[in-house]
Amino acid sequence: MEAIRITDRISYIPATENPLSADVGIIEGDDAVWFYDVGANEEVAEFIENYDTGLNAKSERKKKIAVISHFHTDHTANLTRTSFDKIYLGKLTLKYLNIIKDSQSLHDSHDSATPRLSQSEKINFEENTEVVELPVEIDDGIKIRISEIASSHSKGSLYMQAGDYVFLGDATVYGYKRERKFYNTQLLQKEIQELKSLDAEHFLLSHRNRFAKPKRAVVSMLELIYAQRKPNESEIEIF
Repeated sequence: MEAIRITDRISYIPATENPLSADVGIIEGDDAVWFYDVGANEEVAEFIENYDTGLNAKSERKKKIAVISHFHTDHTANLTRTSFDKIYLGKLTLKYLNIIKDSQSLHDSHDSATPRLSQSEKINFEENTEVVELPVEIDDGIKIRISEIASSHSKGSLYMQAGDYVFLGDATVYGYKRERKFYNTQLLQKEIQELKSLDAEHFLLSHRNRFAKPKRAVVSMLELIYAQRKPNESEIEIF
């Protein structure tokens, strides 16, 4: 398995359908290699585990860091097969991972649990797990920003910006409810505003034929959907 290179610092492993596994972003920092989502495909897990991070300027092994977009298992299942020096995720994602960590529904081929999380007063977490409630900004040779983004697909979704590129996972995808496909009108409006405010020209969307898309194209697509809203209705149904 080989990653597809976008820039000298950014590459990705494409999504698969069988098993359903999200695209995995890879950002080469000066002191760490960052993975945005970890997928569910066992070959991807092996790729991540065996990834040679190389050395930093101090000849120390670079850290391996994961940023999880949301809790859906095609984005998270390989947390059971991989190890990281640090994991960034949203509060809601951590909550759901704790709920399903002993459930076979995490991923049918797994017989192991999600990362074991120790108990604290209010929320379970490990030393290497950081819950993102306020934006995280780090300069690792490339400017990194991790923050929440409004999404109809999954509450508590995180985006990760690396220079001129923004990893969005499934944040722009519609939500599901009893086989219905829809966008929450208020969330979609907020998401459009947030996406417009990002100082980047390229958005990276999981499960798409073309992973990297121009910012203007993604915003325009969502604006067209938002224009279909009806007065006094909180949802825009997708057919």
